[in-house]
Amino acid sequence: MFTARDERMAAAYLPLSNVVSVLYEQHAQIRDQFESVGILQGKARKAAFDALRELLAKHEAAEEVVMRPVTERLLPTGFTSAREAEERDAALELAELEQMDVDGPEFLPRLRRLEEALWMHASREETDEFAAVLTGLGEHEQQEMGRWLLRAMQHAPAPSHPMLGGPSVGRAAAGTYAAMLDQARDRLAATKYEH
Repeated sequence: MFTARDERMAAAYLPLSNVVSVLYEQHAQIRDQFESVGILQGKARKAAFDALRELLAKHEAAEEVVMRPVTERLLPTGFTSAREAEERDAALELAELEQMDVDGPEFLPRLRRLEEALWMHASREETDEFAAVLTGLGEHEQQEMGRWLLRAMQHAPAPSHPMLGGPSVGRAAAGTYAAMLDQARDRLAATKYEH
């Protein structure tokens, strides 16, 4: 299993706008955010959890909209549907976590189970999907996909910082993970053909 440092090192070997580089960097950011949620308390933990939900929504939408159509062509039948099933399970767990008190006794153990499941999922993506894209697509297509993700991220609201107030904290707290995922999908669709 990779660490955030390993993922950043893997991303560094690729051009900045390569789709796999962008996704490795997102995996690293998600790992960092899980860590922040675990060490903070009270309002800061709630803000960190909201930022984690935003990151996960953006990332899962990116994989669903940009990567999965490609990996469905490149990988054996059933592989992508298995990853999508894992993502649906994670979304259900996130929906339950959204209803919990972040300082309650069950929150962190449930969050850690989700984190573990997501890292098993990410490991399969990094081993199979990322490798398939790197070997099955030309560099130009990898770059185009990565630029599409980067454009969508530029148009997205900035993730809230757990130690700072401001409007993005309220935005994150106001929506469910499902709503954030829908917004991220919409941003991807709106930015596909921009240059």
